Amino acid sequence: MNNQKIQNYFFIFLLLATTILIFFVFYPFIGILALAAILSLALQPIYEKIKFLFKADWLSSLIVIILLAIFIVIPLMLLGWQIFKDAQSLYADAITNKIVYVDKANSFLEGPLKRFIPDFSINLNLYVQKLFNWFVGNIGPLVSSTTQILFDLFLVTIALFFFLKDNLKIKKLLLEISPLDDKYDNLILEKLDGAVNSVIKGSLLIAAVQGVLIGIGFWIFGIPSPAFWGTVGVIAALVPGVGTSLIILPAIAYLFVNGSYFAAFGLIIWGTILVGSIDNVLRTIIYKTGVSAHPIFILFAVFGGLSLFGPLGLIFGPIILSFYLTLLEIYKIISKTQEA
Repeated sequence: MNNQKIQNYFFIFLLLATTILIFFVFYPFIGILALAAILSLALQPIYEKIKFLFKADWLSSLIVIILLAIFIVIPLMLLGWQIFKDAQSLYADAITNKIVYVDKANSFLEGPLKRFIPDFSINLNLYVQKLFNWFVGNIGPLVSSTTQILFDLFLVTIALFFFLKDNLKIKKLLLEISPLDDKYDNLILEKLDGAVNSVIKGSLLIAAVQGVLIGIGFWIFGIPSPAFWGTVGVIAALVPGVGTSLIILPAIAYLFVNGSYFAAFGLIIWGTILVGSIDNVLRTIIYKTGVSAHPIFILFAVFGGLSLFGPLGLIFGPIILSFYLTLLEIYKIISKTQEA
């Protein structure tokens, strides 16, 4: 074995060993870096417009982060705290079987069915408790560890600043180290950018808007804990076929059971005209490029992401799904090119 081969093997060994060490060094921050990278892709169009006005990279990145904090982060933190308080209150009631409207809904469903099936019985409290257990276990950590959240937000902010500021340098580095042809690398980056925007601006943003409208509607028409149910409505909006009706219909039934007929009809109109139609309106406006995934896959990606990554899985799950679909598209293109 000549000296050149020994040097090559030794260099490969050092590279692999260092790569493994680097992985363990960065492992605690993978989620933070991934979130910052996803946000930088989603915010790139805004960054480019601001940069056109102010020219300086660092100033443009700083302005984007300030806007993000004012219009997204701070309102979400305030909303998250209110949601968690609502969830804790409802959870305590569910544990002691004191949720009045669930008991009334239970009786409302059991009454007519027992005429035909005398032994029929249903315990909605049990399902409500399971829902709250899942919610508090998965979403609770997001708002319960204030110090950790603030530290993570600080790290995300720093990473996002440099991802925006140095986006061209990072892209160039990725193209240089990738073994693929540059045209495939550029295609992957283009498709990934489209996939991120498709998921965030498409499915998740539409679901978030519907959740907000549900919360506002519940607050207007007197449904308890509107912030909590609005958040549940975001998840329900991802369920294909039924969507937000999973949340709105039981609320309408609750209002009828309590004799609030005017509020019930008001919520029917609100749910049909605003919540129901906003999906189609927004989809035609913001659903542009990228990889389109079937809603059922996005739903499972959300739940799977929450199980694997915690609250950040709400974003990571659909993004990973979109990236996988992107690679499948690239594979088809490469296969056709090789056949030709």
